[in-house]
Amino acid sequence: MGRIISYNRRNIASKRFKFLFYEVVPIFLIIFMFLILEWFLLPLIVNQTSALFGMLFYLIRALVIFLAIILVLFISNRFKTKNSPQVEKELAPHLGYIKLYSMTKKNYKYQLLYGFLLLFLILIPLEFLISITLPDSIPYIAVSVENAILLVDNVVLFLLFSVVIQFSISFSEESIFRGLITKRGSEYFNKISAVMIATFSFTFIDFFINPFIFTVSYYFGVLWFIKSFIVGLVLSLTIIRRKWLFPMIIAKTFDSVISSLIIWDFLRAGNFIQLLISIYIPLLIISLILLILQRSRVKESLKLGKKMIESYYRNDIKLEESLGDKLFRIFFDIFLAFLLFLFGILFSV
Repeated sequence: MGRIISYNRRNIASKRFKFLFYEVVPIFLIIFMFLILEWFLLPLIVNQTSALFGMLFYLIRALVIFLAIILVLFISNRFKTKNSPQVEKELAPHLGYIKLYSMTKKNYKYQLLYGFLLLFLILIPLEFLISITLPDSIPYIAVSVENAILLVDNVVLFLLFSVVIQFSISFSEESIFRGLITKRGSEYFNKISAVMIATFSFTFIDFFINPFIFTVSYYFGVLWFIKSFIVGLVLSLTIIRRKWLFPMIIAKTFDSVISSLIIWDFLRAGNFIQLLISIYIPLLIISLILLILQRSRVKESLKLGKKMIESYYRNDIKLEESLGDKLFRIFFDIFLAFLLFLFGILFSV
C-alpha cells in the first residue's frame, strides 16, 4: 500500500509539472516576449493615450495568445510523435484546440443559447449583486476599465471601442483559462482537477490583479473573490461538457460592455443607483424568463456540475487513492493554480 500511495503522489505531481513546463510556461513566455515588443512598437504608431491604442493593444494581445498556444501545442505534438508513433492516431492537440472555436450550422444556435444563458443566469445577476451591495465601489471599479475609452464622449464610438476591447479581453481570458488550462489540462490529468486548477488560477488573477479591491472594504473583497470563483467554476465546467469557447466569450463580452457603459455614464454625472435599476432590472426580468423557459436544461446542468464537484472530493477508487493522496491532490491543484497565477501576471499587467 505504501508503494501505491507513493506512486499516486509522484504521478499527480509528475503530470501537473509536465503540463506546466512542457506547454503552459513556453506559451506564457512567448506571449510575454511579444507583449514587450508590442509595448515598445505600438506607441511609435499610435498615441498611447488614445482609445485606438487600447483597442489595437488588446486585439494584438488576443491574436498573440491564440497563435502562441497553437504553435506550442503543434511543437509539443511533433516532439511526442517522434518518441511515440502511436500518438499520431490521436487528434493533434493544436487541431483539438482550434476545434474549440468552431461554430457550425448545426450547433451555432445552441452556442448562442448557452452564451445567453451564461450571461443572464450567471454573469448579470452576480454583477448586479456586487454593484447594488456596495455602490460606493464604483469609482474603484472604474480603474479596471480601459481609461482611454472612458474619455470618449460619443456613446456610439464608446460602444464600438468597448465591444472590440472587451471581446479581445474575453477572447484572451477564455483561450488561456478554459481552452488551455481547463481543456488541455484535462488531457494530462482528470477533468475535474483541470476545472479546479483553472478556477483557482482565474480567481487569483481576477482578485489580486485589481488593487482597488483592497481599498473598498473587506466585504467587497470577499464578494469579489466569491464572484470570480463562481464564474471561473461555471465556465470551466461548461467547456469540459460542451467543448465550445464562443458561448463564454460572447457572455463575458456583453457583461463587460454593460458594466463599462454604466461606469462611462456614471463618470458623466450619472446617478449610479438609477443607472443600475434602469439597466439591470429589465435584464434581470429576461434572466427570470430564461430560467423558467430553460429550467430543465438548467436543472440538468446543475445536477451534472454538482456530481462532478462531488467526485473531486472523493477518493479515486481506480487508483486506490487514500485520504492522504486525495488531500495531496487537492493541495497540489491549488499550488499549481498559484504558479499559473504567478506566470499569468506576465501578460495581465
